[in-house]
Amino acid sequence: MELSVIKEGKALLYIPDTRSVALKQGIIEPTHLPVFYNPVMTFNRDLSVVVLDAFIKKYLGNKEAVVLDLLAATGIRGIRYAMEVDGVSKVIINDGDKDSYGLMRKNVKLNDLENVVAYNRDANSLMRSLKFECRELLNIVDLDPFGSVMPFIHTALSISTKGTMLAVTATDLAVLGGSKLAAAKRRYQASLIKNRHYRETSIRVLLAYIARIAASYDKVITPLVSYSADHYLRLYLLVGRGARKADKMIEENIGYFAYENGMVLYDKNGKLGPLWTGKIMDEGFLREVLDRLVSKYQYLETYKRSQHLLDMLIQESSLQTYFHQRVDTICKHQHKSMPRMDKLIEKINELNYRATRSTFSATGFRTDAPSDLIVRLCKESLG
Repeated sequence: MELSVIKEGKALLYIPDTRSVALKQGIIEPTHLPVFYNPVMTFNRDLSVVVLDAFIKKYLGNKEAVVLDLLAATGIRGIRYAMEVDGVSKVIINDGDKDSYGLMRKNVKLNDLENVVAYNRDANSLMRSLKFECRELLNIVDLDPFGSVMPFIHTALSISTKGTMLAVTATDLAVLGGSKLAAAKRRYQASLIKNRHYRETSIRVLLAYIARIAASYDKVITPLVSYSADHYLRLYLLVGRGARKADKMIEENIGYFAYENGMVLYDKNGKLGPLWTGKIMDEGFLREVLDRLVSKYQYLETYKRSQHLLDMLIQESSLQTYFHQRVDTICKHQHKSMPRMDKLIEKINELNYRATRSTFSATGFRTDAPSDLIVRLCKESLG
């Protein structure tokens, strides 16, 4: 395997030479490389570094963290955690592919890291071994698979203790968002409908799925950060314990929805779902992540994009329990032209309701205004 050397964050990295790999719309197709590496996910990895830093500071204090990067490929994510996040005492990186394992070891040596341990194991087997044989206390478990995270969730939750942070990436948005109905039913036990609100639908369907599994282990999840960008979604979840807490979590945060007049509406009698109806982020924690970003991580390649996303998430967090709506789908349903977004939000605020833009769509907004009012406003000419 011919290798190239790149720099990401503060880490140097051997990756497979990309010159012989076919491009797709001018972008390297990562699955064609002998070891998976996706430069598009730099944003994901950059923000992960900042979130972990904020998590360790807020939830672990002076306690040093042990991090598991379970599906590591080149090892770049775990290596960056070791090099860029304060308070990380040990990082375990793993991949079941032998070529990936060899490259991970080269990259650990390249960066002269003594606190990073590489494995070449089946992911679920390694998690169980670390927990029940090695008695390793894992503070942060990071799942970043190619495709569905579903095969790893049961084991990850079974080894998580109170205070563990579970970080999850999923790229199967077509399934979670409602474009592949049979697969959604088969994998996530969710009855869905194809809709243009697929990014938030994906997050809430996956949260409901994870919450139900957590409850089966008498555990609970608290979403700290949830967002969707590019071709994936990313969740950061705080794990807690308690059967009664699990019962309460299910009762208060999992429900169903209906799709009416181009809008997604929570409906306890609805037939679509189940999905997570509760909070998907913690505003206070988001502010701490933003503070860490600004004070410590301005060197990141995606600094400005990360700052913009966090600003928008904080802005819409006060309305996060209201599903985001899309002015284009509402107006298309009414056979009307789309009003300017700023005018629509301004009008909703004038009527003593709250409204803000959403990160999930350029035409998306959140509001506590009733659905019939939103429909009426979209029918009117707002300039």
